[in-house]
Amino acid sequence: MKARSAQIAAACQCIDHCFGFAIWCEDFARHVDPDDMVMGLDRGFDLISDATRLHSFLAVRKMDEFFRGAKRDKDDVIATDLGIDPLSVLGGVGSNFLTTIERTSINKGAAHLTDQLFLDPDSELELDEILKRSMPVFARLTTELRKADTAKEATHWLDKTDALLKRVEENAKRRQDEVAKGAKETAWSGKASTKS
Repeated sequence: MKARSAQIAAACQCIDHCFGFAIWCEDFARHVDPDDMVMGLDRGFDLISDATRLHSFLAVRKMDEFFRGAKRDKDDVIATDLGIDPLSVLGGVGSNFLTTIERTSINKGAAHLTDQLFLDPDSELELDEILKRSMPVFARLTTELRKADTAKEATHWLDKTDALLKRVEENAKRRQDEVAKGAKETAWSGKASTKS
């Protein structure tokens, strides 16, 4: 595989890894039998949950590095190496993929061992917000990566990433519909109880 195609494949895998925790929650965690937790699997469940969340945060941080204009090390791959203009791909999210506060939080709580390790429920919300905001960025990025893959050797990874992004969008829509349905049912049951 040519070096450029390998870099594109690596970028695709990094995008995919941003959603590791979301896929863990959607495909595995919600299907766990509570009785299994009583049988002693709760520690393993928590460990894998934390590991996928941590991994997703690290992948998000890597994407932030990818969009930055300077390399920290000569073998780092950044958008401009592939002929991609970071600002056009970032679009409405600003000049950086992560805000300064988000990057500092990830550095302190995920990338470095500090006393600010933040693997708590609030970090799930932070990750979810970053990913929601990033969906259009990832869609534009995969389009640009396809253009950059002139040898067509990274098609497999690009297709997998596009499929994953589509699936994430479908899951988000389904959850949104479930929330709306639940709100509608709650409102309906409230009306029914006031009439009786």
